Amino acid sequence: MESINSVNVLAIDEERLKFRVIIGIAAGAGAAVPQVAGRYKVDLPPLTSFGNSNHYNQTTITCDGVSCTGAAGVEECAWSNGAAFGKLGAVQVVLDTPSSGTLSNKQFTAAQAGSGQVNIGRFQQLILLQINKVGNAAGTTESLAGGRDVGTGASAWQGEGLGDPIMSANPFGKTIEINFKTGVADEVFFLGDARGAANVDIGIYNLQFTITMVPNK
Repeated sequence: MESINSVNVLAIDEERLKFRVIIGIAAGAGAAVPQVAGRYKVDLPPLTSFGNSNHYNQTTITCDGVSCTGAAGVEECAWSNGAAFGKLGAVQVVLDTPSSGTLSNKQFTAAQAGSGQVNIGRFQQLILLQINKVGNAAGTTESLAGGRDVGTGASAWQGEGLGDPIMSANPFGKTIEINFKTGVADEVFFLGDARGAANVDIGIYNLQFTITMVPNK
């Protein structure tokens, strides 16, 4: 008996509304790169006519994951807020794309204990960070001369996005801003050279998003 292959046409139409967006940001040259530390501008041109249609003003967005590492030649890198270095176990990926479906409550001063500062109105997603070896400028994870480990300069902070896609405005055809923030401080963070100035961004950042168009009702 011959087999018959069938295709769900509705499923194909739905897949045509789903887009994978991969973003790479190299801020490792500091002031020579036209990016402000921790605030990255990215153009998202429409991939198809769906992204530039008045019939699709809304989308669902999820950040699938991030990978953040220091520039080549940097042996010791750490997260910085521009004034000092600090320890981060998680970051929030924040887009300036409007969304009424996210809320963050940050308690970072004594006056905010029990109430916090509530931030809504844009896309936000929490990423739990792990450090994984990726190699130094020469691609090796072996120890440097003298027996000292290559340290965080040979590592990447990596993690997957938590939670389901969230309803947001259509970001295609616009320039969006990407920030890394934390759950306890309303300020942007970036990777800096722990042996240098805390206000210089030496990070290389890779992010992936899944964006699905939602037809107007």
